[in-house]
Amino acid sequence: MSKEDRILVVDDEVVIRELMFDILSDEGFSVELAPNGRAALEMLGKGDDFVVLFTDIMMPEMDGIALIREAHKVAPDLVPIVMTGYATLETARAAVKEGAYDYVLKPFNLSEIKLAVSNALERRRLITENARLKDISELFKISESIAAMRDEDSLLDFVLRAALERVDAERGSLMLVSSDGEQLEVVRSIGLPKEWTRSVSSVGTSIAGLVAQHVQPLLISDIKEEPGLMELSRRLGSNSFISVPLERKAIPLPKTAISDAGQPRVIAVLNVTEKRGARKFSESDLKTLSIVANHAAAALENVRLIRDIEDTQREIVFTLGEIVETRSRETGNHVKRVAAYSKLLALKCDMSPSEAEILHLAAPLHDVGKVGVPDAILNKPASLTEEEYETIKLHTNIGHDMLKVSTGRVLQAAALIALQHHERFDGKGYPHGLSGKDIHIYGRIVGIADVFDALGVERVYKAAWSFDKIIDYFCEQRGRQFDPDLVDTFLNNVEEIAAIRSAFPEQ
Repeated sequence: MSKEDRILVVDDEVVIRELMFDILSDEGFSVELAPNGRAALEMLGKGDDFVVLFTDIMMPEMDGIALIREAHKVAPDLVPIVMTGYATLETARAAVKEGAYDYVLKPFNLSEIKLAVSNALERRRLITENARLKDISELFKISESIAAMRDEDSLLDFVLRAALERVDAERGSLMLVSSDGEQLEVVRSIGLPKEWTRSVSSVGTSIAGLVAQHVQPLLISDIKEEPGLMELSRRLGSNSFISVPLERKAIPLPKTAISDAGQPRVIAVLNVTEKRGARKFSESDLKTLSIVANHAAAALENVRLIRDIEDTQREIVFTLGEIVETRSRETGNHVKRVAAYSKLLALKCDMSPSEAEILHLAAPLHDVGKVGVPDAILNKPASLTEEEYETIKLHTNIGHDMLKVSTGRVLQAAALIALQHHERFDGKGYPHGLSGKDIHIYGRIVGIADVFDALGVERVYKAAWSFDKIIDYFCEQRGRQFDPDLVDTFLNNVEEIAAIRSAFPEQ
């Protein structure tokens, strides 16, 4: 602990104050004096750089024990030492209860004073170190939680709440920067008027806009001292606040890459105000929020990148499925309907939303193996010969072999679906004659969705069936071709099934 840190001596006797001043000053410490508890509290409230408090116990108006109690509200890390000429067990207990670390007896012994200060400074060092380690630990936990999130809404909620908690603030907001970098939208807020949520402001008309524009954090201890910012402050309830940018990470691109120079450098701006106890924000608070913002920016970019990848995967899967269906002169909406039916049935069977989405992405590839079947067989307008039917059946193995090499969850699911969607619950399906629950739930669900949709559309070799005829067929094949429990669930949700059918009509 540096001797530049200040020591506050409080005693109603001038002689005691001056004696303590001489003793501590000779040791190189910066010493301030106060004649009573009220004056001491006023001095403590002006700054947080006092390290040790020496206070007499017996003082008029406010005794030393009451001073220690109030001082800890203003300066929680202050190390109090009581001075007394009446050391009793009762006073010692009362002082310790209020947070006193040590005591010295009057008349003073120089070595005792020096030892008490040395011990107090060591305690302060340990307190500071423990607090720093605790902050690091808490920030690490926050960073871990942020990095693990895959949903943007949950991420934004967590970041704002964690930021407010770490700096002991009661109000704050997160503002996303528009893709052109010209506007900011309040997407999350705590403690702010409801009408501010989803409000939009131009970059040049707000404090957060300046932070985004200059890519620099802003710490204001008292906005009244910044008249230029007062006009942009929206009449904050507190004079002290912090705004920090969530800056996009600069990734060097090869010269041949398509540039993303059009994207703004700042993704969002984090704002906090109204520190509890009417306190001012500090450089330490700014550092904490900058760390949170740094991790939040990386996580937000990752969440959006994963979302873009998933959207691209979905587009590729549906496009590939549509290509296959086009070869057999079917519309691309067939694979969209099969995918939607499959996801609906999965959710109705209490499958988790994430797994149901995997099924939704994988289902369009159920017939991908048809790329290995000749057009003449795929589009034959008459009944197939036994040999041709055996060739058609090969599409399950072909599709499985095409997709099984991938280690991705979606394509692994698609490989399994391609292989099993023509298996029957009674064991009379192909290619392996699996039965009952030996058929994977993915295969059983897509098998129902595929047949349901195929029966309802016109093919080169058949007319479209009516909705009632399809329902009758499923009732007849319950427990034979199809899993009876899944059929019941499917038919219990015919209104939603019909809505999907209407959303993706034949073209």
